[in-house]
Amino acid sequence: MYIILCLDDNNGLAFNHRRQSQDRIVAEDISKTVGEKKLWITDYSRKLFQAVSNLEISENPKWQAKKGEYVFQELETLDTDDEQIEQFIIYRWNRVYPADVSVEIGTEWKLTETEEFPGFSHEKITKEIYCRE
Repeated sequence: MYIILCLDDNNGLAFNHRRQSQDRIVAEDISKTVGEKKLWITDYSRKLFQAVSNLEISENPKWQAKKGEYVFQELETLDTDDEQIEQFIIYRWNRVYPADVSVEIGTEWKLTETEEFPGFSHEKITKEIYCRE
């Protein structure tokens, strides 16, 4: 499975059971990245992807997703050592937000691709793709 995260400069993911930020250009890029494959999300994330037809809603999306499918992880951290994870796709806000949930990408992951683009509500979004070494 491919895990999609939105992180701040300190790898913060969420604060007080809420997403740190959102940007509709990021949601559009996620939709393009996923293409026709399934995108697993929680009900909390549904409003971000109203235009996406291949959504799967689950309380535990990363347990439901199969190889080659995508999971948008928003409010809880995860074990980056999980062997089922094939790739991380990280969107960076290029800002620091308050955070009480963060994700540390382990040393077994290698940054293989970087792209920068303007967001709608963020001056610059950085998209990073990590693969296992």
